[in-house]
Amino acid sequence: MRIRSRKAIYGLAAGVAAVSLALSGCTASSDTPVASTSPSAATQGDDPENAALTYWYWGESDAPGANDWMKARIADYQTAHPGVTINFVEQSTDTLIGAFSTTAQTKSGPDIATQWATIPVLSQAWAGAIAPISDYVPASETDNWIGTQENTDKGKIWGVPLYVIGIPLAYNKDLFTKAGIANGPTTFDELISDCGALKAAGISPVGMGNKDGYFGAWFFSNFGKQQLDDVSELKSAIVGTNNIADPKYTGFYQAMYDMKQKGCLNDDIGSVTLDQGMAKFEQGKAAMAWGTDGLVTKWSKALGADKIGVVKTPVWGTGKLASVYNTTQSSTAFITSWSQHPKAAAQFLTFLHSPENQASWYAATGIFPADTRFDQTAIQTDLAKQLWAFDSSPGAVWLENYLPPSVDGDGDLAAGQVITSGGSVADAVSTFQKAVEKWRATNTDEVKNYTAWAGQ
Repeated sequence: MRIRSRKAIYGLAAGVAAVSLALSGCTASSDTPVASTSPSAATQGDDPENAALTYWYWGESDAPGANDWMKARIADYQTAHPGVTINFVEQSTDTLIGAFSTTAQTKSGPDIATQWATIPVLSQAWAGAIAPISDYVPASETDNWIGTQENTDKGKIWGVPLYVIGIPLAYNKDLFTKAGIANGPTTFDELISDCGALKAAGISPVGMGNKDGYFGAWFFSNFGKQQLDDVSELKSAIVGTNNIADPKYTGFYQAMYDMKQKGCLNDDIGSVTLDQGMAKFEQGKAAMAWGTDGLVTKWSKALGADKIGVVKTPVWGTGKLASVYNTTQSSTAFITSWSQHPKAAAQFLTFLHSPENQASWYAATGIFPADTRFDQTAIQTDLAKQLWAFDSSPGAVWLENYLPPSVDGDGDLAAGQVITSGGSVADAVSTFQKAVEKWRATNTDEVKNYTAWAGQ
């Protein structure tokens, strides 16, 4: 999420600035992706059994346990393929976008890398930094992957989804009972009412953090879609066909403002990070928190599975997407266009989708693999079954995926911080609008590519 908690997610300020410079300096003048659409002459002799690969990996913030799982899979692969070595390099949330954009300018660095799904991936494809995975992996395999539509353009798949992730609203059943509340909120009015009852009982309602902007990014994805009938409406507003300042697109800041004014949010939300704010829930110091599937599973182990309830984000808006869930593949693995070993890289990424690796991933993280072949009999707890029902519900979307990286950082994250620092709705909307207008004015080629992609 990108459900980035990353999502930290979502400082990123420096990373976003770097990506803006990189994209303005190296994007193609054409409105079609410039990365090779077939193996180049330089890689025709690429031997998938003899290669030294470097993998820039990100995933731990989404899925606690992901780093150890990936290191173990690399060890397994190197044992089975003794001619291949894979150098694991963990990436930081705060610099994930900027670091890759910088190395892409020189077309050097990793063979396999990570970016958050959709526009962060496609913008790098448009800049010529990514080789399409569908050139190296047959449809008989990719057809089993969940979420490939998030990274598809011009008939090419540009990245590999490894897991599917959603962000439910978790609540502490004991604290709710103490406040006289029977169930988790399903509407925004119920959410506000529950906040009042919890505060009256001396309980902090919601534990979140927005020092890094990530709570605002999650709020945008959870509530920003609720006035929309389709994500195409947001795309049109991003490119200027529709007015991004219209309440249809940015009116959700009123909901965030109302939550702050009504005392739903922890008083220190603006001075703690997303992770620090969510920790209040795990510690029993807050009655509710939004969290990734992996985090919710972790919280259930800390507090007791019978103490945790989950609901979808309460309904605030009236659009067709108001009740649709918020699922994404989040982080995406891809092959860089400059790699001398794309066949070896593709073979390893395909290996990660094997049935054995899907099972070990779920066991290690509690997050569902992005593959239709996943053995669902492994989902045994009531909480996990409910999370799977949410994640596999039809039409699920993560709205942040559709924001250009600079709009995400300078608009989405920054505008949310306006609200949580005590600013007005009008100032938050203006911050978002200015970021969109700046992107249109300074990223001509990316705007052209985005517009073409949006119209498909």
